[in-house]
Amino acid sequence: MGLEVNKIHKGLTEELIKQMDNKSINLIVTSPDYANTVNYGKKVKLYNENTFADWFIPVIKDFYDKLTDDGSFIMNINDKVSNGERSIYVMDLVCRIVRETDFKLYDRYIWGKKAALPTGGNKRLNDRIEYIFHFVKSPKDFYCDTNAIREPYAEASVKRFDYKVMANDVIDENGLTDNTKKKKVNVNPLGKVPGTLFQFNTAATVRDESSGRHPAPFNPELPEFFVKWLTRENDLVLDPFNGVASTGVATYNNNRNYIGFDMNELYIEISKERLNKFNKLIT
Repeated sequence: MGLEVNKIHKGLTEELIKQMDNKSINLIVTSPDYANTVNYGKKVKLYNENTFADWFIPVIKDFYDKLTDDGSFIMNINDKVSNGERSIYVMDLVCRIVRETDFKLYDRYIWGKKAALPTGGNKRLNDRIEYIFHFVKSPKDFYCDTNAIREPYAEASVKRFDYKVMANDVIDENGLTDNTKKKKVNVNPLGKVPGTLFQFNTAATVRDESSGRHPAPFNPELPEFFVKWLTRENDLVLDPFNGVASTGVATYNNNRNYIGFDMNELYIEISKERLNKFNKLIT
């Protein structure tokens, strides 16, 4: 029958995911334990850059089986600097997902962190980004509702749309932009389509008494964007690295169902504190 919905399940992701029914999850959105970057306590085993993909690839293959045919898998992850060099373990992981699983890489997004703590020095710039990768079973058939995540147009853009603007993709036979080719841009009353550069705040700006006890909590803005875009009401969202259930908060805020996995009993208790207010979580 699979695992109970609207519950935080204690255990290893690689074991719990096998207990889910095939094609039962509409969206997996998560941030896995970065390779040797954050300490999550004694009970959570961390993998280094050389072993991370070997551990995670079999788990991702199970993700594929449990995801609906029109579902999405969203992975937020970051690399690190080791011995003065930028590690390529994230790039290696993404390439191996594409080559060794049936997932298709639909897109990649950049999270530009607002108000991030300085990390640079005399020779290294401040690192204020993280990666978000979007995998699907079928680039043509995955579900999305772009109208649900449209943003307001800038006032200057609205004024500019009163006139025809140059079509930059029209090139003449000499390789120059044809400035005579202009077109009118149609304004969508619901707003513009967001870009692939996200400006979510860091979690520190929204930490409450509960989530502040986790070393690396999500800002709920991040999972909420994808919950709104990639699921319908009452769909099932899984975060297989639950943490303190920021994905759960985003899921319940939008009337979806949720399952979380975690090994840390304290994190599970914190998650229950945060989610019980929705009167949906099975305790």
